[in-house]
Amino acid sequence: MAPDLIDVSNRLSSIPGLRLGSAPEAVEALSTRYRKHRLLLQDAGARLDFRHHAIVSEGASLNLLRYGPELVVDAGTFDTFYMLEFPLSGGVDIAYGDRHVSSRVGSGLVLSPGSYIRSTWRADTTQVMLRLERSFVEQAWQRHTGETMRRTPVFQPELDLGAPAGRRIARLIGMMVGEQIEAGTAKTLSPMPLVNAVLETLFEHVPATSVPTVEGMASGPVPTYVRDFRRLLDGPTHLSCTIAELAIELDVSTRTLTTGMRRFTGYSPHDYLTMRRMEYARILLERAGHSVARVAQLVGYANAGRFAAAFRAHCGVNPSQLPASRGR
Repeated sequence: MAPDLIDVSNRLSSIPGLRLGSAPEAVEALSTRYRKHRLLLQDAGARLDFRHHAIVSEGASLNLLRYGPELVVDAGTFDTFYMLEFPLSGGVDIAYGDRHVSSRVGSGLVLSPGSYIRSTWRADTTQVMLRLERSFVEQAWQRHTGETMRRTPVFQPELDLGAPAGRRIARLIGMMVGEQIEAGTAKTLSPMPLVNAVLETLFEHVPATSVPTVEGMASGPVPTYVRDFRRLLDGPTHLSCTIAELAIELDVSTRTLTTGMRRFTGYSPHDYLTMRRMEYARILLERAGHSVARVAQLVGYANAGRFAAAFRAHCGVNPSQLPASRGR
């Protein structure tokens, strides 16, 4: 096992996180952070030992995830992110589109958008996971290749942590976690140089095919308003808008927007907006020095209490518990 990832696990487990004992609670917690999914316990009577710790930053999040007993995660089709997964114990067997891939201690997986994913977690599996926002990866790929059109890189999924590229990625993840945690209440260093270094390592050393953006591979053409809705929420400008206001901006009804988003992304407009609001709110709380009340206003909540409840449901901690929020 890569020593850097052991250190990552120890550091991540030291920050506030979720610890739950039931499958419905775990599904509810992770559906707001990743995407809607199902958990299927191999032993219906088994009790989860669910743990999740995360550091969220621009374009990426670092996660430590454990379920405990053997189970299946029916995740559907990834749409908005890539996921790099590295088992620290146990391993995962995945039906990945029309392929079957596996990970174990000493290896990892790079899961790209566009394929249906159904994962079988072996008993006592704990993973370090790096989530990368799809739009961020696509933009970096476009710069790397010099292509005029934005496209989606689909990587060979298996990654050997004993190979030079795997060792470098493990070291970079270790540096990201270390810098974010050690910063404490001081101004946090941007993780972007390290995230970009991970991407450059993938681009240079992991085989990938460049395909039309994931929407083009969905069943039927994706409506322009679905693409534009997500584009509007790529930045903070429209995060304070309501769904009705966004629908007016896109010149569609809220019902049409809801139907299209559910069909082509698996999210309702409200779920997608909430996800983007919470991601940006965490950045503001950890790095921009704003108060909880001010962040609530910036992401569209008139009531700081309602914002705090939504943030706790999405991130697993109260906004005031984040290191940069303490004492304000």
